[in-house]
Amino acid sequence: MSQFGPQPDGTFEKKSIDQIRDDLKTAFEQELGTDIELRPSSPVLQIINATATEIATQWDAAEAAYYASFYEDSFGEQLDKQLALAGFSRRPLRAATGEVVFSRETMASTDYSIPEGTVVTTPRTESRPPIPFETMTQRILSDGSVSVTVPIKALSPWQTDLDEEWLGEETNVDADTITRFGDPVSGIDSVTNPNPTGDQSEGYVEGRDEERDPEFKLRYETTKAEGGVSTVPAMESSILNYSDDIISVRVEERRDTVTNEYGPEVTVQAPGVADTTIAQAIFESRGAGLQTFGATTADAVDNDGVTRPESFDRATEVDIDIDLTITTGATFPSDGVEQIEDRIIQYIGGIVNGGIEYPGLEIGDNVIFDQVFRRVMDQRGVVEGDMTMAIDGDSLAASNITIGLNEVAMTSTALIGVTTQ
Repeated sequence: MSQFGPQPDGTFEKKSIDQIRDDLKTAFEQELGTDIELRPSSPVLQIINATATEIATQWDAAEAAYYASFYEDSFGEQLDKQLALAGFSRRPLRAATGEVVFSRETMASTDYSIPEGTVVTTPRTESRPPIPFETMTQRILSDGSVSVTVPIKALSPWQTDLDEEWLGEETNVDADTITRFGDPVSGIDSVTNPNPTGDQSEGYVEGRDEERDPEFKLRYETTKAEGGVSTVPAMESSILNYSDDIISVRVEERRDTVTNEYGPEVTVQAPGVADTTIAQAIFESRGAGLQTFGATTADAVDNDGVTRPESFDRATEVDIDIDLTITTGATFPSDGVEQIEDRIIQYIGGIVNGGIEYPGLEIGDNVIFDQVFRRVMDQRGVVEGDMTMAIDGDSLAASNITIGLNEVAMTSTALIGVTTQ
């Protein structure tokens, strides 16, 4: 096999511009003789240098095209096209919704119309621009009234010159922060939002950024089966992907010949997700005619508008406390501690330093000491280490941690203590 191009280990070895230049010199000498002029100012060397630059560009393109065929190495539009083949699409940017109250200082003596599309914003600060919202429907501040409540939604990227970084998660703003008008509104003196935008407990849509490449890849990797079937892996996959905020799912089959109970027992890790949302996810994934089991019951709605009760259990999150003492060498990087924390969190579950949440272990999985410790010793520059761990609040020990069937282990940077020496 050639030493350049695709390699047996899956990597791609491209020629450097120096190697290309040397190969071109050799080719010219073979064709024209070794006595050709190759001084820095010679025409032949100038041709070689110009040709080498162009060939190096082609090698770069060949490397990019090679890696674009693997989703693990793809990014951006390349990644979108790769995972589209598997029926996956990137979760798009989503604008927050909410409500604002338009008010007058005195009682209205006539009706005042607030048109659909009226723009209101947060004030500009030193660290962020005004975040724009628009009314979602027309409302009338009636004669004899001093205020009217109107639903709003943050503007989409094509409606404003703001960068997308301000139109996703940043549209979840605090209460009483939307206080500016895009343009004056006749008969209206002030505006404010009594509740935070994106507050799901108020029935609003939470704003989110476009799914980043690592999050997109992780969601694809954690999907266990295709939809359209009601096997246990397919149910777990369908429920997991029903909502962005469902972190982990475990489905067990109940087969009790004494009580004639047959159906799935579903346990979900989904803090903040409404019971009805989980019930709907179960209803849309289970086989027809099967009963579901669990301590919590909520109603789903079928295509005919009929409510269907679905039962399930919620997983109890168990915080894992970890104490590390490591001896490091000269090759230990400046962010080595953060890398160790991230490896451990990715294995157990939680939010890493970069802000991405990893599901980690499945519901009911024990935390294996050797698996955690391996994440420590895999770090470059770690010479030796000593580690203990336990459920937060228990005595630390160098042993495995047993997790209950309806529990799920989680950890965080705050629970991982690392001492270097």
